[in-house]
Amino acid sequence: MPHSDYDLAGIRAAIITTNNRVLAGERPDRGGQLAVEQLAAAGLQTSEPVVIPEEHHAVAEQLRDSLDEGNRLVIVLGGTGFGIRHESPEVVREAIEVEIPGIAEQIRAHGLTNTPLSPLSREVVGVTARDKTGALVVASPTRRAGSPTTPSSPTTGCAWPPARTPRWPRPWAM
Repeated sequence: MPHSDYDLAGIRAAIITTNNRVLAGERPDRGGQLAVEQLAAAGLQTSEPVVIPEEHHAVAEQLRDSLDEGNRLVIVLGGTGFGIRHESPEVVREAIEVEIPGIAEQIRAHGLTNTPLSPLSREVVGVTARDKTGALVVASPTRRAGSPTTPSSPTTGCAWPPARTPRWPRPWAM
């Protein structure tokens, strides 16, 4: 993995998939499982992905629970499109103190390698606090088009963890 100079062994991460078809058993949660595998390979402590309905209150409640459990990285997969129930970006914005648009831009740019529609996704990335208590929260698509679950993607690869960022809080490193 890039940036092997980071010790991620003590960092807990959670994956939340918001997708009604996965919840109904109509399709597997490939994105959530792949994200768990890649984060574990990078050295983070992960648990099985949680699948929830595409509803604002469900995403908000699960995100709050994941943060309360001590996870320092929470990735919300799904709900970043234009659908009526796609509210993951709004939920993440409610939870974060500082938005980090550069990482979201990298996720969209990475998605262009798979689909020209990647710029239409509404990723949001930010930290919940400016000090060592903060957690990194990511709202990203579930599909390989731009999700952080794709190999060498911004969240699990080139941007996670960010290279040499001593001037802003790195909650995953504290």
